[in-house]
Amino acid sequence: MTLGGFILFALFVLAHLVFVLRVMNVVQWVHLGQGELQWGDARRRARDLLVKGFGQSLVLRKPSGIFHALIFWGFFVLTVGTIEGLIKGMLPAFSLSFLGPLYPALNTLQEIFAVLVMVSLAAALYRRFVIRPKRLEGPLSHQLDAVVIIGLIALLITAYFGMEVVEPRPGFTPVADALRALTLGDGEAPGMAYAAFSWTHNLVVLAFLMYIPFSKHLHVITALPNLFFREERVRGRINRLNLEDENSESFGVVRITDYTKKELLDLAACTECGRCQEACPAYNTGKPLSPKKVVLDLKEHLFEHGPRIARDPASAPPLFPDVISADVLWSCTTCFACEEVCPVEIQPMSKLLGIRQAQVLMEGEFPEEAQNTLRNVEGQSNPWNLPQQERGHWAEGLGIPTLAENAEVEYLFFTGCAGAYDQRYVKVAQALTKLLQHAGVSFGILGNEECCTGDAAKRIGNDYLAQELAQTNVDTMNGYGVRKVITACPHCFNAIKNEFPQYGGEFEVMHHTELIADLIRLGKLKPDTAKAGTTTYHDSCYLARYNGVDAAPREALAAAGASVTEMPRHGKDGFCCGAGGGRMWMEERIGTNVNQNRAQEALATGADTIATACPFCLTMMTDGVSKEGRADTVQVRDVAEILADLL
Repeated sequence: MTLGGFILFALFVLAHLVFVLRVMNVVQWVHLGQGELQWGDARRRARDLLVKGFGQSLVLRKPSGIFHALIFWGFFVLTVGTIEGLIKGMLPAFSLSFLGPLYPALNTLQEIFAVLVMVSLAAALYRRFVIRPKRLEGPLSHQLDAVVIIGLIALLITAYFGMEVVEPRPGFTPVADALRALTLGDGEAPGMAYAAFSWTHNLVVLAFLMYIPFSKHLHVITALPNLFFREERVRGRINRLNLEDENSESFGVVRITDYTKKELLDLAACTECGRCQEACPAYNTGKPLSPKKVVLDLKEHLFEHGPRIARDPASAPPLFPDVISADVLWSCTTCFACEEVCPVEIQPMSKLLGIRQAQVLMEGEFPEEAQNTLRNVEGQSNPWNLPQQERGHWAEGLGIPTLAENAEVEYLFFTGCAGAYDQRYVKVAQALTKLLQHAGVSFGILGNEECCTGDAAKRIGNDYLAQELAQTNVDTMNGYGVRKVITACPHCFNAIKNEFPQYGGEFEVMHHTELIADLIRLGKLKPDTAKAGTTTYHDSCYLARYNGVDAAPREALAAAGASVTEMPRHGKDGFCCGAGGGRMWMEERIGTNVNQNRAQEALATGADTIATACPFCLTMMTDGVSKEGRADTVQVRDVAEILADLL
């Protein structure tokens, strides 16, 4: 080994030592969390790693993701040349030519990806500094960090081509051949040229290795493990807290160490792409909440305090209000958009809900309007504090049996608080009743035995009340032998379908738009399409994004002859009305109202009817249209109302 080889070897050892020590620190801080990283279900984890990780399927959901994917794939392809270059720098006689016919093929592949990566780097610079999307905005240090990373990769590939020009390798390498003809012609390269390119290449590789774990590009190391350790969960479910655990000093998330190890790995895996921020209704209407910033602030807190907490776990400071402020915490509508769009499946919303639970259950500190709502739900099992004994009044005279009168019906129509008490949504419950009776569906209601599902209590953070309500409903429904449930409220739908099973309630749940679409297909409902007009449909987050029900409402409207004009943001990519997560009961005091933003988008379609399938959405869209001064010209109606009028 030459003197240069010894020097490179020493730098190689130093770079790997710095890299390993930093990664070990990150691993130690991740392990400050609760529980363990799960290894079970290896087949599913391997599939996630291959499809979502190496296949970049989540990244490629956006057209611009192709550039990131090419850089990612190029990293692995070019690593072959990187390894060869490093070893050759220490042992000049080394070559991968022993791979036989595979060697020229690898050289060809490396050249192809070297070009594609350079193009992608140029696109990344153009997007970040010319197009400048808001989701990529951040502190100056983060912008500089991006430039450093892009610069190092560009320099690495430049050095790679330099070595190819000076010392050609076997394979189809037209770019290197063209550069050689352009720079050298028929001559030879200066004697030290290869050494200069080789040293540049190897030093950049080692600098990159040391820099990555300290930079915002730590996700290069942590993103794939984060996808592998993804916990399988029921979408739409907030797991019940074990409130009977006598060994627990607190409930919810008070300190960073209250998160699980997987949740802390999330923080280290953030790519800072800003897709979550771009999708967030709170951020888009001027609220201080940015899901991206939530994750980065928690990450900064973990990395700052991690060394001290590792020595003394009791020294972990509380997260609220210094890391996560009240305005950030209570702006979340739990629309799930941030978690839906994340390319490495980080869960910003869930992290906020954990802190909400702690504030409500441990501190009793949360917005006054939410306190009033929960008192009403606790007292009368509905947010309006109307008498429980009046829950079934909406159905008087409609000929609907209660299960106490006839438990042999096929379906339980779970009316929900809005269907029972909100006079506007009572009309929807009655319209749905008309449709079901017209189609000959066998159904009944619980009447005064029904109570709130606990959706708002759960998402505001009062898990104790939510559990009590869920268990009461489950016991009542099981007592009548209920198997099938219809509901016109996506929040009730989500709670009964995804959360009630935790309390022993296993039911087949249908949203009313699903049943309506089925009845139309079966010919049991035949709407008069001559009366239909132009319509745009607003997707409920809890229906489309949480539970994948976006086709049925549109099928029902299409069968009614409605000309449906889609808003730019629709289906799983729809924009929230602003009412979820308990926000239905809280005032918006910062920025513009979420429902007004959405109403403007709906009105821009030119439709004369805005169709909804959720009581919260109906209220919020109606208010939004009124604020825009269009209440006299544009109707906001539930799908059931539209269909009932067309019979």
